[in-house]
Amino acid sequence: MFNTFSFKTVIVLISFAVSSLASAQTRYVTDQFEVTLRSGSSTSNSIISMMKSGDRVKVLEQDPDTKYSMVETSKGKKGYILTRFLDDKASGRDRFNKLKTESETLKSTIKSLKQEVDESNRIKNNDTNEISILSSKLNQTENELHDLKTATHDTLLIIQQNDSLKTRINELETDKRQLVEENTSYKDSTAMDWFIRGASVSLIAFLLGIIVTRIRWKKRDSWSNY
Repeated sequence: MFNTFSFKTVIVLISFAVSSLASAQTRYVTDQFEVTLRSGSSTSNSIISMMKSGDRVKVLEQDPDTKYSMVETSKGKKGYILTRFLDDKASGRDRFNKLKTESETLKSTIKSLKQEVDESNRIKNNDTNEISILSSKLNQTENELHDLKTATHDTLLIIQQNDSLKTRINELETDKRQLVEENTSYKDSTAMDWFIRGASVSLIAFLLGIIVTRIRWKKRDSWSNY
């Protein structure tokens, strides 16, 4: 008898321990359940439909005595539902799905922004390289422009010198023509002078000849009279 009692006692203790372990485990209340939408504010009224967790309703009236609220569903049905089953927030499942959707959207946005940042960095690096190349080309162009200005300045000086020489040559040619004209005029004047002098000498000689002849004739006449 003692052994039987002891065996039963062990069995009871084991069962109690197992039940204690089972009761000590953590459990969660399911988020998916249904509540009744009734035609009146008591359990004696007929059920119009079953409302699932997360269904949206519009509260029309609240009765604190019966603890029922008159609501209108999204399909236009009106009825009574226990107020404790109504919450200002959507169900946890709907909120989870919403948060999950928002999380996926945020992940997609973050991924898109990261791609944009990478693209911006790539463009920035390309712009930096292009700016460096353009700066180098600008420096080269400035140097070429400086050389061109120097060459142009020298060319202008040469052109100015050529213009000055051309002007001097024109002046010299003008002076030359004037000298030639003056020389020609001088030669003509000298020739005329010599011509006049020769003519004068000839005329004087001719006159002297006539005078001398007359004197001789007069002397002969005077001698003949004696």
